[in-house]
Amino acid sequence: MKLTNVAVLRDDDRTSPLPMFPLDDLDDDVSTSLDVDALKEESYIGTRPKEDEEAIDVAVRKRHEALADAVAALESTCASFDSVDVSASAAQTSLRRRVGSVRVLVTALEGVASHVETTNHDLFAGDGLLAPYLAGIYLWASDVTETLHSLARDLNALSPDWASFRARLADVAWIYEMAHGEGRRLESVLDLLPVELHDPMDELLVAFVGLKHKLDEPFG
Repeated sequence: MKLTNVAVLRDDDRTSPLPMFPLDDLDDDVSTSLDVDALKEESYIGTRPKEDEEAIDVAVRKRHEALADAVAALESTCASFDSVDVSASAAQTSLRRRVGSVRVLVTALEGVASHVETTNHDLFAGDGLLAPYLAGIYLWASDVTETLHSLARDLNALSPDWASFRARLADVAWIYEMAHGEGRRLESVLDLLPVELHDPMDELLVAFVGLKHKLDEPFG
C-alpha cells in the first residue's frame, strides 16, 4: 500500500507541514542554553508516533501524508512560475532542482515508512528502533519544505528574501545533524532490522544527505 496514494490534495483541506520552531525568537534575557535544548528535545520527540493516541500504522501514515501533501503544494507553486526576469528565472530553476531533491527524499521515506503496513510496529513506535531517525527526517524535511515554499511564493512575487531563507534553514540545521547521527547509529545495528528494510534504509540515507548537499549549494 503506497502511503502517498492515500492522501488527496485539496486547496480547502490541505494538511500543513510541521511548523518551524522559532529558536531565534527566544528572549535572550530569560532563556538559557538549557531552555533551548529542552525546546529542541520536545520538538524532536513530539514527531514520534504515540501509541497511546492512535494505532502506530495510522500515525506513521498520517505523518507521511502531511509531508507528501506539503511537497505537492510546493510543486504546484513552482509550476506556476512565469517570469521573464533573468535573475528570477535562474533562481526559480535552482529552486526546482532542490524541490526535486525533496521529492526524492519523500519517495525514499515512503520506501521505509510503508513497511509499517507489513512489519512489526515496534520498529516505528515512539520508543522503537527507527523512531528517532524517522522523527528527525520528517521534522527537518517538513521545515525545509515550508522554507522552500516561502521562497517559491516570494519568487512568484519577484521579492525573494534571501536572508530570511538562509536564516530559516540555519535554524533547523540541528535537526539534520541529530537525525544524521541517528542514521549512522542505525548503520551499526542494521542486522536488527528486517532484511527487506536494508536497501530502503540505504536509499533513505542517500536521499537525506543528498538533499542537504543540494540545499548547501549556491543558488543561480
